[in-house]
Amino acid sequence: MKTHQGSCHCGVVRFEADLDLHTASKCNCRICTKLALFGAKTQPEQLRVLAGEDSLGTWTTQIGKLYFCKACGAHPFSRGDLPDHGGPYASINVNCLDDVDPSEITAAYWDGRHDNWQAGTSSKPWPFEPKRIAM
Repeated sequence: MKTHQGSCHCGVVRFEADLDLHTASKCNCRICTKLALFGAKTQPEQLRVLAGEDSLGTWTTQIGKLYFCKACGAHPFSRGDLPDHGGPYASINVNCLDDVDPSEITAAYWDGRHDNWQAGTSSKPWPFEPKRIAM
């Protein structure tokens, strides 16, 4: 485990997190896909916001809260509680780490688009089947 530094795009929000980055996960659900989230899970106490906490907004989902910078819109991390996966967690967006090249991190893929959580992760992205959304 190593302490990594991260920030939002504009630098107002800064944080550090203790992470084991041999793998991080990507999900194909709409929110994760559209926000380009690449999550590395850790314990809540292993995420420390160093600056800009008052500049964070939240968006609440079924399993937790996604945090975003009100100034630039970047989504650096989320927090939640998944009893089936170990309880309380923090998920760090690897794309917001300043000292890591995301292309060097192995991805594990979830099939959230089809609510296929019981299948676990795959070493390859799940098939993408676009849905037409009526407007």
